Amino acid sequence: MKCWKPEDFEQKSLNGTYFSSTEMKHHLAGCEFCRNTYAEWMEEQESLMQLLYPDVLPASFTEGVMLSIGSEAEIFKDSIVTVNETKLHQARRFPKRWKLAAVVAALIVFISTATFFSAPTLADIVRSLFAGYNADTGLLKAQKLGLVQHPNIEVKDKGYMLKIDEAVADSTRVVVALQLFGPDGKHDRNKIAFYNKNYIFIKDENGNKVGEMYDYGSTDDFYYMMAIFPEPVQTDRLTVEGTIQQLRNTPTKTSITPGNWDFTFNLDLKEANKQTHITPLQGEYTSPDGMTVRLKRLTRMVQGVRLEFDTELSGEALKRSPGELWKEQKLSFHFEDLAGNEIHGVNTRKIPTMNSVMIDGKTAGNKPGLMHWSYTFKELPVDSPYKFVLDGYFVAETDGTSVELNPQKLKEEPIKLEWQGDQLLVKEYTVENPPYTNWDKPESSLHVTRNLRNEFSPEHWMIRTADGNEFTLQGRGAISFQGNTWKDGVAVLGGATENYKPFEFRFPALNPIPDKLTLIRTVVGKQYTNTDWKLELFEKKKGGNDIS
Repeated sequence: MKCWKPEDFEQKSLNGTYFSSTEMKHHLAGCEFCRNTYAEWMEEQESLMQLLYPDVLPASFTEGVMLSIGSEAEIFKDSIVTVNETKLHQARRFPKRWKLAAVVAALIVFISTATFFSAPTLADIVRSLFAGYNADTGLLKAQKLGLVQHPNIEVKDKGYMLKIDEAVADSTRVVVALQLFGPDGKHDRNKIAFYNKNYIFIKDENGNKVGEMYDYGSTDDFYYMMAIFPEPVQTDRLTVEGTIQQLRNTPTKTSITPGNWDFTFNLDLKEANKQTHITPLQGEYTSPDGMTVRLKRLTRMVQGVRLEFDTELSGEALKRSPGELWKEQKLSFHFEDLAGNEIHGVNTRKIPTMNSVMIDGKTAGNKPGLMHWSYTFKELPVDSPYKFVLDGYFVAETDGTSVELNPQKLKEEPIKLEWQGDQLLVKEYTVENPPYTNWDKPESSLHVTRNLRNEFSPEHWMIRTADGNEFTLQGRGAISFQGNTWKDGVAVLGGATENYKPFEFRFPALNPIPDKLTLIRTVVGKQYTNTDWKLELFEKKKGGNDIS
């Protein structure tokens, strides 16, 4: 039985599927992903029932209904907000699946007959950082602790009103719900593009720029603006400065509405900073091929938990990654509870996996081979032991493996390659013409498929002609991932099914088409999975430093 998505639970419910079936019980017993999804789905249904069938209707609700029937539509609208706003924020974890509660349809019909068609819709009223999929663990924790701030920003120009009602901030990130209402009074999600003349900066109390907000784009209900800091900010106050100078129509950019919707407001971090706790970590491991990993600390903040560690390559490992190549590296690891159940997976090809990384960063140290790493997670266990498990890593290394091919015969005689655990099939050579090229000139294309054990992104490929000319290859096409365990994953060039187009290596068109080319991989993103390290961690609620 395959895993179900949240919408699958909805559809099965509508079709009358019985969730207590033997097949479903067995699947839920062995699949943590579906257990968590099922629990969220059940929580949503309970929240909707509490919203739609409260034990007691407040007097304001009855008053609003009666006044609305008597044509006092605005008072009715205010009553609806007063009664339902808070609970709707909590209930709309899955905002598109209201059809499960048939009474919602009756509620919509009732509201429609209350003669306030010009008033905002119910969806307009409940837009919030804490509605639907928007409310991640960090936001919910900030709400629970009373750390939601209300800037009350309203800026009007050219018939449009920019509005900001909610903001959440700590030393990890700032999240803002921004809305734009047009002349018709309706929210427009596609009018603001954040580039050129539109941007939002975050500054500390000394006026230093510490971040820039971007449109997270996970909701149609508002502009989900976020700034994530590469390092925890050390300040008690942040200033949000927005410059919005033009609106546009999408998908075309020909119609621009100039104006001024600039704004500024402050965010107080004092209470959030009181919730910040640091847990020093101790643990070191050296892999068989010369990478040492040293854990440093966990920093728990309101909206996330930051893990910091260092890696260092040995002298022998550095010889394989000369120059700046050693800086091109990535680690794969996961957290699990003491029973071996996954908590989070990072940079893994295992599918499915659980991932709550908000931001990651790496900087080179003060000597070759030394790297400083940080990962900020939405949540990690507290007051409960769990394990850090190193699954592997990759480092860019010199390669030089090559193969000769005749581009004129590839379609009839594809070439199979096996290099350092990678399997490639070079299937065809074609010449592509504009507009299907990277530039305005014809390009040569090598069509390739197959699986890569090593990492594709830092690899360098080139073609050498018989007369010694060399061209750097540009990759073009789909890359997907497949894996059942933490260490056996592969990158699939050209997608996972035959329906996908082949992956292409592009380079300048050759005229005439030669009968001999040499394909060379000069740099490989060498993947190492022969690591064997687990470290048990324990973080006390008040920021103690117990590490096993």
